[in-house]
Amino acid sequence: MKPSERLNARLQGKPVDKIPNMNIAMGLVARAAGATYSEYVQDYRILVEGNLICAERYGFDTVSVISDPMREASAFGAHLVFPRDGVPYSNPPLLADGLDKSRIQIADPLESPRTLDRIKGVGLLREKVLTDYPVIGWVEGVLAELADLRGVQTLMLDLVDEDERLGELMDIILAQQCRFALEQIKAGADIIGVGNAVASLVGPSLYETYALSYDKALVRFIQEHGAKVKLHICGNITMLLPLLVHVAPDIIDIDWMVDFHKASEVFADTKTSVCGNVDPVSVLLKGSPALVEQKVRECLSLEDATVLVAAGCEVPAQTPIENLLLMDRLLYLP
Repeated sequence: MKPSERLNARLQGKPVDKIPNMNIAMGLVARAAGATYSEYVQDYRILVEGNLICAERYGFDTVSVISDPMREASAFGAHLVFPRDGVPYSNPPLLADGLDKSRIQIADPLESPRTLDRIKGVGLLREKVLTDYPVIGWVEGVLAELADLRGVQTLMLDLVDEDERLGELMDIILAQQCRFALEQIKAGADIIGVGNAVASLVGPSLYETYALSYDKALVRFIQEHGAKVKLHICGNITMLLPLLVHVAPDIIDIDWMVDFHKASEVFADTKTSVCGNVDPVSVLLKGSPALVEQKVRECLSLEDATVLVAAGCEVPAQTPIENLLLMDRLLYLP
């Protein structure tokens, strides 16, 4: 089966020859392309080259434009720093001085260099893989984007203080994320990944108050415009799982510290496939082949015909090739 056929069948609970390998890679992609991280996040051609290499070399069943969380922040007007071998960041964050909505404006993603670069990446991946591989676009979740613009620690204080201006800012951000997602769908994305890592730092009450409705709206918008959604909230989201059922993404990533079997039970009667949840560091990066096999088989032991397998979060760039190849071999069904 082609990877696209494989993933579509698995999401529907139909027979497949292999459980789709849904590993997320960024530093590994840059390394495969022989590039620095800074080059990888600023040149879509390098990103595409590295993705194609990783898909063929390691058996990944998707190609993706995930790279860093600061694409939209740049479009909003943040000044970014690009470390040679690190993730871009803004210093200071654009809204570090206050929750002034006039500081951010909805921008055309086709006119901002960093969002346009990602859109071009989607288009080139689509051109290169045709229909063989699913192409994953990427946007930040609304709460995550606000954290990028405000700073994580400052945003946590805002949430506790229940600042009423948060809603106005999040409305603007939602409109921007929808527009960015739509341009990636137009360019050929089959799936849009929504990264909302900061949500793992808040409890159910704050998540329900400040993030749930925005995640639901963004997911629904993407699905209504013809793409599937892969929700990625790394960290321990155990307490959020019952709420995330209502977000209804097509795929939800489950990090290694969450009980994978419990997550599967929570989503058992839904249309959401759970994806995970091998520890990327202690197992894939540092673990023996025996440990890799043990942990992958634990994921495969779920009595769930739609389960997907991947590291719980990004595969480290220095992960031994033999561990990645072993993981992929274990995903083939008898």
